Amino acid sequence: MKTEEGTITSIDESGIAEVKVGRHSDCIACGACPGAENIIVKATNPIHAKVGDRVTFEVREANIVIGAFVCFIMPLVVAAIGVFIGRWVSIPLGYDIVQSEIIGGIVAFLIALVGVKMYDRSISDKESSKPKIISIL
Repeated sequence: MKTEEGTITSIDESGIAEVKVGRHSDCIACGACPGAENIIVKATNPIHAKVGDRVTFEVREANIVIGAFVCFIMPLVVAAIGVFIGRWVSIPLGYDIVQSEIIGGIVAFLIALVGVKMYDRSISDKESSKPKIISIL
């Protein structure tokens, strides 16, 4: 488990806290939030910390690795598969191979983006995928 520190900015009615976290080396290397000095993380609040409290929270590293794979690697792999499918379909039908590969890659990439969005929606509701506040500083 990876631990981070931040300040609670709000708590919704379901008990999920929004924690303002300064960027660190992992965030800078990722670059998913360009230009942001701080990011907001939604975390479960089992210790009932209050707005304004400085807290420590933990993030499961498996969630980080899986999320990075789904967002960055999976769309490229699916696009490559789309290129091969485009080639495979074009040969027996007599279409231009290069155009079919391009179209297959683009269509597969768009399908992968829809898959990324669906994955994001599916894990955003799961309690186990959210960071968890573990202590008040």
